[in-house]
Amino acid sequence: MATKSHVQIELQAETVKLFDRYHKHTGTTPEAYITQLVEKTLPTVQAMVDAIDEASESPDKNIDVMELFARKMATESLEQKKQATAEPLTV
Repeated sequence: MATKSHVQIELQAETVKLFDRYHKHTGTTPEAYITQLVEKTLPTVQAMVDAIDEASESPDKNIDVMELFARKMATESLEQKKQATAEPLTV
């Protein structure tokens, strides 16, 4: 179970070199990049877990998890679009 708030990952040497170059150009650390990546993809993880939960709780054992996932992702995408259009633009 994922009960820790910190995760340690091992990167291949090529990946470390790439992140070093990226950091040099942007000032973004590998930790910050990976954290943002994870946070931005959480809706996908949420939709997949919700689809699996729904399929496992359904009396219909022929339910398609990927179809449920696609519906949930579409709903999430529409919600994000609504929020983006509702938020005022800041310049």
